[in-house]
Amino acid sequence: MKKLLKRDRVLFSGFANYKREYIKKDFLVAIVITAITIPQSLGFAAIAGLPIQTGLYCSLFAPVIFAIFTSSRYLIVGADSATAAIVASGATAIAVAGSLEYPGAVAFLGLLTGLILLAMSILRLGFLADLISKPVLVGFLAGVGLQLIISQIPSMIGINFNGDIIASLNMLISNLDNINWSSLIFSLFVLVIVIIANKRRLPGELIGLVIAVLAMKIANLERFGISVVGKIPSGLPTVFIPDLSIENIAVIFTSALVIATVILAQSLATIRSSAEKHDDTTNDNKDLVALGFANIISSLTQGFVINGSPPRTLTAEIMGGKSQMVNIFVSVIMAMVLIFTADILSYIPNAALAAIICSIGFRLFDFSRLRDIWHTHKIEFLIAMVALVSVAILGVQKGIVIAVFFSLVERLRREYRPEDGILLRDQKISEWAATRIQGNHRDITSPEGVLIYRFGSDIFFENADYFIRRIKQSIDGAKKPVNTLILDAGAISDIDYTGSAALKKIAARCMGDNIKFSIAHVSPGLQVLFDNYGVTEIVGSDFIYQSLREAVRSQPGTRRPVVEMVKSLGLNINDYVVIGGGVLEVLDLRQTVDVDLVVSKSVYGKFKDLGWKEYIQDDGKKILSKRGYKIMMHYMRRDLRRLIKYSFIKNGVRFMGINDLIESKERLGRSKDLEDIDLLNKYLKSKST
Repeated sequence: MKKLLKRDRVLFSGFANYKREYIKKDFLVAIVITAITIPQSLGFAAIAGLPIQTGLYCSLFAPVIFAIFTSSRYLIVGADSATAAIVASGATAIAVAGSLEYPGAVAFLGLLTGLILLAMSILRLGFLADLISKPVLVGFLAGVGLQLIISQIPSMIGINFNGDIIASLNMLISNLDNINWSSLIFSLFVLVIVIIANKRRLPGELIGLVIAVLAMKIANLERFGISVVGKIPSGLPTVFIPDLSIENIAVIFTSALVIATVILAQSLATIRSSAEKHDDTTNDNKDLVALGFANIISSLTQGFVINGSPPRTLTAEIMGGKSQMVNIFVSVIMAMVLIFTADILSYIPNAALAAIICSIGFRLFDFSRLRDIWHTHKIEFLIAMVALVSVAILGVQKGIVIAVFFSLVERLRREYRPEDGILLRDQKISEWAATRIQGNHRDITSPEGVLIYRFGSDIFFENADYFIRRIKQSIDGAKKPVNTLILDAGAISDIDYTGSAALKKIAARCMGDNIKFSIAHVSPGLQVLFDNYGVTEIVGSDFIYQSLREAVRSQPGTRRPVVEMVKSLGLNINDYVVIGGGVLEVLDLRQTVDVDLVVSKSVYGKFKDLGWKEYIQDDGKKILSKRGYKIMMHYMRRDLRRLIKYSFIKNGVRFMGINDLIESKERLGRSKDLEDIDLLNKYLKSKST
C-alpha cells in the first residue's frame, strides 16, 4: 500500500503519509460520521422528493470514488441540503415529483452535473469557486433553510402537500381547522430533542430519530394519525441508467450548472479551509475530477447529487480523522446498515422526519455569520439578504443567479472606486502605516515632505482615471510642500495597459513638479508586469522597493518580548493563559510574531467593548485581534479552566502546559507545528536529564 501511494499520488493524494496506526482512529471517526449522516441523508432525500433510502445510497459508492481521486485528506462527501433543494426544483422540469419518471430525471440531473464538473476540471475552472462570495453563500444557505422549514410544515401538521413557499403558507392559512395536533406536538417534541442534543455537541438528528422510532413502536402512535415512511428495501442498489435525451439536456442544463457551481463553491471552500489548518497542498482541478466522478457514480447507483459537507468534515477533523479512509469506512458501514437494518428505518414517523429537516433548515440559517457580515460591511449584508429572499421566494436557481449578479456588480463598484488612504502626510502617520513601516518597533519615522498614498485595488482601465485623480487630490491637500510621493502597492497585484499608462503619467507629472516618485510594497509578480509595460524604465529601478519600510528608510528598533506584551494588558493571572508560539518564546526555543491568549468570558467582553476587531473563523470560532494580540475563549476545544489546570507560570505570566501544547500541535499536524513539537520534546528531554 505504502509503495503504491508513493508511486501514484495522482490517484491517492488523500492518503498521503498514511500510517497503519491511523486505521483504528479513522474507523472510529467513520462510525460517528455515519451516525450523523444517516438521519441527515434521509432528510435530504425527502427534500429532493425521493424515497428516503436514496439519501443513504449517496454514501455508498460515491465517497469511495471521491477518496481515490481527491487531493484532500479531510473532505467528507455525501447528500447535502443545498444541492438536494436544487435537485427538487430542477428535476421537476422534466418529470412530476413522485412519478415513476422522477427518479430517472434526478439521476439524469446528477449525471449531467458530474459531467459539468469534469468539464470544469479540464478547462481549469476551479477559480469559479471564488465567484460566489461568502455573503452570497451564507444568504443562499439561509434562504434554502427558510424554504426547508416552511416546506415541512404540512408534514408536521399531518397534511399531505407539496408546493413552493407561497403555496405552503397559503395552504397553512386555509387548513388551520384541519391540523393534526398529535402530529404537530410529536414533531415539535422531536425538534426540541434534536436542537438540545446538537447544542451539547451530540448527534441530535440520530438521537431524535431513535426516540421517535421507539415512541412509535411502544406507544402505537399510528392510532393518533401519525404516519410512518413505510417499507424500505434492504440491500444495495442496482445500477440504473437514466434516459439520456438531448431534449432533456436543454431543459435541465441550467439546473445542473447551478448545482455544479454550488458544489464547486462549497466543496472547494471546505477543502481549502482544512488544507490551510493542516498546512496541506491541494489541487482544485483534481478535486473537481473527484467530485465529478463521484456524482456520476451516485447517479448511476440510484443516488442523487453529492457535495462536500462542512459540518461532517469539521467533525472528522476535530475527532482526529487522518485521511480519506474515513470516507471509505463510512461507505462500508453504510452498506452494512442497508443490508442488515433497513427494516428498522421503515418505522420512522413522517412527522419526525419533517422535524429533522426543520432542524437542518435552522442550522443553515447562520445568524452569527449574518450578524458578523452586518457589523463588518452593510453592502455585503444587503447582498446576503438579496440571496436569502430571492432563494426563499423565487427558488434556489433564480435566487442564486440574482445574488451572484448583485455580488459581481458590487465587486465592479469596488474595483472602480476602491478604498484608498493617505498613510503619511505633513508628518502625520496613520496607525495602519506605522505598523508596516516599523512593525512593533517603538520609533516611528515621519520625514518632512513625504506623502505615502495607498490604492486598495489592482489598476485597470475602469479605475485608472480615478487613481490619477485621487493621487492629485492627495498632493493638493497637503499643508506643506510634497517633495516625495510613495505609492504603497501592497494591494496591487495586477495592472493592464491602461493601468501602466496611468503609473507612467503619475511619474512624469511628479518629475515635472520636482517630486520624487517611488513605488513600495512591490511583489515579484507585479515587478515583472512593471518591467513588461515599461513602468520600471520610467520610474527607475532604484525607486521601486519590496517593502514600505525600505521606501521611507526607517531604522528598526527592538521587538517587545511576549512577557512584556502580556503584562501591558494588566490581566489577572487567573483570567488568561498564553498559548502557541508565546510558550516557545518564554522557553527560549524560538521567537514569535504575535501573542495568542485564551481568556475568560469577562475579559473577552471587556476587550470587545474597547473596540478590538472580532472575526469569526470558518469553524465558528470567535477571535479578537489588535496589533500583535489575538485573544479567544477556547483553543482546540480546551476552555480556560482546562488550560489553567496544566499551565505553568514564568516571569509572572501564565503559559499553556508543554504537554498540552504538544498534543494540540499534533492535532493540527502542519509542518511548522511538527517543527515546534520537535523543539518542545528536546526541551523536555533536556530538563529530564
